[in-house]
Amino acid sequence: MTMFPHCSLTHPKVSDRDYKRFLRFPPRRTFEGPLAENAAWARSWFAEHARPWLVVTAAEAALAPRLSGQFPDETDFLLIAASAGAEAEAEAAARWEAGEPDRYFFLECYASAAVESLLAEARRLAGARIHRCPGYPGWSIDDNRPLLASLQGTLPLPGPLEVMTSGMLKPKKSQLAVCPARGSDKAPMP
Repeated sequence: MTMFPHCSLTHPKVSDRDYKRFLRFPPRRTFEGPLAENAAWARSWFAEHARPWLVVTAAEAALAPRLSGQFPDETDFLLIAASAGAEAEAEAAARWEAGEPDRYFFLECYASAAVESLLAEARRLAGARIHRCPGYPGWSIDDNRPLLASLQGTLPLPGPLEVMTSGMLKPKKSQLAVCPARGSDKAPMP
């Protein structure tokens, strides 16, 4: 059984299928030529330079009323923060500025797939089938603020994370999420 809080600095395992989904590439099609080169470059660059992280901890009781609207009949929640790290965002921007839009795109997609893999790991640790994030239908993106404040008041984060005035997160390949603490197969509110 996993004890919380849980912090991981390990690189997630990103499947080719997930990577291709973020690239909008057919899952059964093989990367060839420049596509294969860019896909391999992004995976290699991320493995060598990115510092992804994952934190899973019990949500403060004060957040329960706000969170129970997302998961009816639940009273205890886990708060999840997942990030591909600031390095991937900076490198992607540098590739764009250098006139390398393909490298930019492949690294952006790989970092997105990495965050999704981290969220899947958090659900596995929690024994939960589902999670919800601010910005999903029926949940204001502005709720990133109290979730992050609660998280930062609980433990130090292993990397930078902030909420911009728009409610979006920085680094952009980051996600705050919530799942039931006991795991649940109940569908969240739409």
